[in-house]
Amino acid sequence: MSGVVPVTRRGFLKAGAGFVLGFQLVPELFGEPVAVASFSPNAFLAVSADETVTVWVARSEMGQGVRTSLPMIVAEELEADWSRVRVEQAPLDEKYGEQLTGGSYSIRGSWETLRRAGATAREMLVAAAAREWRVDPSTCRAERGAVLHPPTRRRLTYGRLAAAAAALPVPAPETVRLKEPKTFRLVGTSVARVDGPAIVSGRAVYGADVRLPGMLFATVERCPVVGGKLVSFDAKRAQAVPGVRHVLPLDNGGRTFGQAVWATGIAVVADSTWAALEGRRALDITWDDGPNGAMSSESIWRELKGAATAEAKTTHTAGDAAGALAGAAKTIEAVYEVPYLAHAPVETMNCVADVRDDRCLVWAPTQNPAAIRQAAAQILGLAPEKVEAYRAFSEKIALVYREYGALRIVDCVLDRQGGISDIHRW
Repeated sequence: MSGVVPVTRRGFLKAGAGFVLGFQLVPELFGEPVAVASFSPNAFLAVSADETVTVWVARSEMGQGVRTSLPMIVAEELEADWSRVRVEQAPLDEKYGEQLTGGSYSIRGSWETLRRAGATAREMLVAAAAREWRVDPSTCRAERGAVLHPPTRRRLTYGRLAAAAAALPVPAPETVRLKEPKTFRLVGTSVARVDGPAIVSGRAVYGADVRLPGMLFATVERCPVVGGKLVSFDAKRAQAVPGVRHVLPLDNGGRTFGQAVWATGIAVVADSTWAALEGRRALDITWDDGPNGAMSSESIWRELKGAATAEAKTTHTAGDAAGALAGAAKTIEAVYEVPYLAHAPVETMNCVADVRDDRCLVWAPTQNPAAIRQAAAQILGLAPEKVEAYRAFSEKIALVYREYGALRIVDCVLDRQGGISDIHRW
């Protein structure tokens, strides 16, 4: 769901609501300048007549603060009043380019593009003010949400200029002038996280917070050993738990998504999370642990130590490490060991899916919404564009509630690596 509302340029200008700029997230995808459109989430930046600046964040918030840092980049070049900036989670849309979040790449990968997004808006607002005052744009400057004309001490706010700026052609992003870092007012400073109040007050919508009418809950019991498989199970006690609706074996026949093998297991579907968990605890299962059944911390360490003493391949040489060690007056050698730890989120991995005949809606706290879309499309035999993936911790969830109303919710099971294992219809 893009949220784009078709509207003519004339009709939009009559409304006087403001203007929106559309950008792609990576420079290689810029192509032709994007024309001014109606208010839409398919843009990084919007300025409205009430002086509000809305910035859409295309990366996932995973505790690293991108819902604050990325809008700061836009606001810096825009010369926006930070107190008037509002942040929205961008939908999954190709107009944003790559939306994968990982590798500490959110700022590095978005830095120039977001700067150019803000700078383009700033130059258009300055041009609109100069046209109204009938002066050279070079005699004007943007500052804290307004355009100033120092020679005559005139000033127009962005909200006042929004409609006029919307009537101007959008310059190519690579042609706009970026600010000199020494003139930065916002970037490099410490500001309060924009989502901090929502987090500490409990208003933030995480994946496990998503609730829809008629929703069922599912949890999966999997083999405790990676690579193991199900031998047999008895569901009688689980089915006797009040609220349990279904107990289903998940056998994906060795199907894969990317390099991950979709694991097998037993799904317990119920009317509540509690009933699903109690049903899972009541399962009587026999597993075949497979080739990794004897693996332990000790065996892993033996393998690592063996690898450390094996012949190594040199990929880069700088200086003479061997000579320095040979000539050193004293050398120190030490081995440090730490327990084997799981790389896992604090929140239980989860998602909600609504499967219909011709489309699927998924809500998930994910760092890779595109992979969620691809996996769901592959499982259901749908075209990728028929799958809509929404990241949790987003105000858009409320809008989806209103648009789609009561939903027939199905289970979307996640494996331990965070990929979708299976989707069932009920």
